[in-house]
Amino acid sequence: MPHLPEFIQSFISRAKDGIDGFLRLVGDKTAEPRSILKEKLDSLIDRIPADRRIVLALAIGVPVVAVLLIAGASLMSHDKPVKPASLPASGVTVRRIPAEDLFLPDEPDFVPGVILERDKRAQWTVDDAMPWWQDPLKDGEQEWRDQIEKTVDEIMESVP
Repeated sequence: MPHLPEFIQSFISRAKDGIDGFLRLVGDKTAEPRSILKEKLDSLIDRIPADRRIVLALAIGVPVVAVLLIAGASLMSHDKPVKPASLPASGVTVRRIPAEDLFLPDEPDFVPGVILERDKRAQWTVDDAMPWWQDPLKDGEQEWRDQIEKTVDEIMESVP
């Protein structure tokens, strides 16, 4: 394996030595399994530098504790519903909350109808235009006229 970096080669050789030693100890019929496991665990812990042991313990312990907390919380929140018939008759009342109090109602469907066609007018009368038209120059408001002319000029100049 000359193409691998040196630190990978040394890791592979140490792992191979460890596995060989473990298999030799397991193959030994006279050694007890508990002492074999303790010996291997002690040798493994001794190989880890002292400043890295805390980091390793936290890296393993924090996820384990998180999984246990999540599992415990899910088990505690998974209560079976109590049926009113199984309650004692000692004045215990069961109050059901209607779904309308818990959830917002659906939005109403108020889409307006579509007008496919309408009667075309050749000419609008004053009465027809009255609700839609307000004279900007009523009461002599010249500033409205200037603003309207400016807006119309900008629109007309922006069109190619």
